[in-house]
Order: sequence, then structure tokens, then C-alpha cells
Amino acid sequence: MISNIIQKIMKHETLTENEAFYFMEKLASGDVTDAQASSVLSIMSFRGETVDEIVGFVKAIRKLSRNAESSQHHDLMDTCGTGGDGASTFNISTAVSIILASLGVKVAKHGNKAVTSKSGSSDVLEALGIQASSNHFEANSQLNKHDIAFLHAPFFHPALKKVASLRRQLPFRTIFNCIGPLLNPMAPTYQLIGASNEEVAEKLAEVIKKLGIKRALIVTGKDGLDECSITSDTRMFLVENNTVVSFTYTPEEAGLNRGNLSELTVKNKQESAELICSILQGAGNESARNIVILNAAAALFASKRVSSIRDGVEIIKQCLQSKSAYYHLEEMTKEEASAHVN
Repeated sequence: MISNIIQKIMKHETLTENEAFYFMEKLASGDVTDAQASSVLSIMSFRGETVDEIVGFVKAIRKLSRNAESSQHHDLMDTCGTGGDGASTFNISTAVSIILASLGVKVAKHGNKAVTSKSGSSDVLEALGIQASSNHFEANSQLNKHDIAFLHAPFFHPALKKVASLRRQLPFRTIFNCIGPLLNPMAPTYQLIGASNEEVAEKLAEVIKKLGIKRALIVTGKDGLDECSITSDTRMFLVENNTVVSFTYTPEEAGLNRGNLSELTVKNKQESAELICSILQGAGNESARNIVILNAAAALFASKRVSSIRDGVEIIKQCLQSKSAYYHLEEMTKEEASAHVN
């Protein structure tokens, strides 16, 4: 079966959902060699993965993952993006998740260490002094105390252990960038997903329809960012009730000035953490502050807390001006420090 799948891929044919499911299962179990896996992942990446292939991979990994769902928490939100845009921006979605939690939105933030970026969400959390959850109990404890759980993906997806070394060897995005946001072990009801380009965003919208996620907003900047962009227009795909509505959104529509990409880039996790702290205190450079405001407002819209992104912008601005998100972060880091002392 594996040899048949590889032959199909080598002939530039696409896989059915069942074939993709089978291949991912065998990859996780070690029945696929590194050379075979690298060939398949590379070819799929350069030709573009199909909706059926993505769905097959997601379903296989979900089957093999450690579930962290809890009946205690409903209407969870996630802000995980695909990564792979190569822009070296600071951890925008992590900043957004802290702001949302400070507003009482329950967030299950799924993330990992950097693979194709300067700083992954788990990297910047470490720099901020926060420990990501490594099991069901820690995740629920974080949610109960702070309205946010940080889920370090490798702890919940042991099936991807073999894949991790392969990803590090391949210097470009793969299907695993696409599927990362769809593997949250707490199964969030709402999601804001940043995609690396419009083609990926459109495919993810169709994948989400098949997977049955309640409501998701997939966004991709026309400048190549896997975020709502502050430097250019953003293509958005709103998935709800088994339908997809696509539209273009500009910073001006949100009442924000366009910014400069150079003000969003960082060299490492420490710079990212410092910029996040500055923004949460209502400071930071205007471009960085505004891209966080825009994405946090989009997350409020995605989670049905506001009827428009513009309405969300005003709420986020007030949150940053009051420094309530920074105080929320301080509470989390103080507790972490105390736990380590004890």
C-alpha cells in the first residue's frame, strides 16, 4: 500500500482522504522511511496539498493524539496559525491570546517551538516565564485560573515525534504547517487561523467545512503574512454553518493606520517577548501595536463577541490603554515563579 501511494505521488497524482489517512498512520508508526517521507512531503508541498489530503492527515493525527477536551469549558477560542510565512515577525497570535484571556474569553492556545520562524509560540512563552501545559490536568488548571491554556503540541501529539526531525530537515513549509491549527487537543469551538497564502487559506476553509468546526476565520495578508496584515490588505474566509464567505479587509476599515513590516520583525524569542510586554502595556511601536489590535479584534469577531472587526478594535484599544492584559500576564508569570520556588 505504501509503495502504491508513493508511486501515485511520484506520478503527480493526488491521494484520496483514506490514502492520506493510511500514509500518516504508517508514518507515525515508523513504517515509512525518512527518504520515502521526505519525497512525499516535498512533492506534496511544491504541487500543493489537496483538501482530501489535508483532511486525511488531520483525522489520522487526531486519532493518535492525547485528547485534552474538558466538559468544564465551552466555546473555547484558539489563535494558532500555520506559520511558514518566513517573515520573522514577533509572536502576534500569542500576544492576542493573552489579551483575549484578560477580557474573559477562554482560550486554548495551541503551539510549538519554532520550525521555520525565529520564535515559535512555545519559545516566546518560555521567554515570558510561562510554562506550556503538558497534560489534560495542567491545561484545565490554567484555564480555570487564567482563562487560558497554553498547549505545547508535542506533548499532546506523540504520533508526530518522528515527523519533528523530518520537518527540521526540510527547509520549507509542509503539510504539517497547514494542519497544525486543526490539531488542538481541546477542540475549540472558535478559531482565528493565519495562513501563509491565499491558496492555503482557501483550502483550510474547505477542510474546516469537512471537519465540522463551528466557526473559524482564516486570514492571510497580501504581503505574505499569516496574520491579519497591518501593512497591506487581508483576504479572509469566514466558515460557519457549512458555508464559506470570503472577503478582503483593510487596516483602514478597522480605523487603523498602515504600518511597516520592518517594525514587526524580531531576531529571537527574547526580542519577541520584550515587544509583546511593551504592547500589552499600551506602548511598543505603532505598527506592532496596531497589528495586535487588528488580530485581537478579528478574534473577537471570529468568536462572535462582536458583530464587526471595527467594533472589536475599540475594545482592544481600551484593554491595552488600561494595561489589563499586561496585569493578566503578570499574574500568570508570578504564579509560575511561585510554583517553581515551591
